[in-house]
Amino acid sequence: MIKFFRKIRQKLLSKNKFSKYLIYAIGEIVLVVIGILIALQINNWNSFKNDRAIEQTALKNLKTEFEENLGQLRIDNDLNQASLDAAYSLLQSERITYLSTEIDSLLGTALNYATFEAGTGVFDEAISSGKMRLIQNDSLKTLLSKWKGKLNELGEDEIIRRNHIINNVSALFRKYIPYRNFDKAYDRKDYKRNRRIEPLDISITNYEKFFKSIEVDGALYEVYLNQSYIHSISVTLENYIEDVLKLLDKNIE
Repeated sequence: MIKFFRKIRQKLLSKNKFSKYLIYAIGEIVLVVIGILIALQINNWNSFKNDRAIEQTALKNLKTEFEENLGQLRIDNDLNQASLDAAYSLLQSERITYLSTEIDSLLGTALNYATFEAGTGVFDEAISSGKMRLIQNDSLKTLLSKWKGKLNELGEDEIIRRNHIINNVSALFRKYIPYRNFDKAYDRKDYKRNRRIEPLDISITNYEKFFKSIEVDGALYEVYLNQSYIHSISVTLENYIEDVLKLLDKNIE
């Protein structure tokens, strides 16, 4: 083809038909430019298709990861709600009328909290590999950008709760009631055990002293308060993940 055009140019020049040659040359340039533009368009289209394929794979993987996180968070939220309810019951005035076994169960439930550990492998890979920028929906990208911040917020309050129970509550409660008496309350959906620790029989006066202690009352209230904060943040996080999943579904083809 190149030789063909070259022969035409040489023929026109040899016959001194410069004006026709000029018109021909311009036409040839136009054809070359059109060819380049078509090639670029094809390349852009292929690149676009490739980006969309990568985006769809990333969205599907993110959906799977967020669904798994939502399932685990709901289990944790149920456990934390039970802990919150038990702490509330222990702070009521009629608590002294409970049997010792009921008090053991309530105390064990109040201290049987859940710590949410989100899976973020797919999310982190999407960030580090640049796949996140391929997501076309701006609302989804904005929502996803808040994920780590929300996890950090929950994590900070969970650390405060854990440290308070370890450093303040545990030693105080053990002065009155053996910790082993709470063992039956430590069953949970994601943690099954084959063995049980039998409780110790202790005098009812231990429970009476326990509830008459102003220090114990303050510790119970702090357990309730910390659990209230965490449960509130966890429910907000659950709603957030549900919103993310709705947007992911809308953008997955």
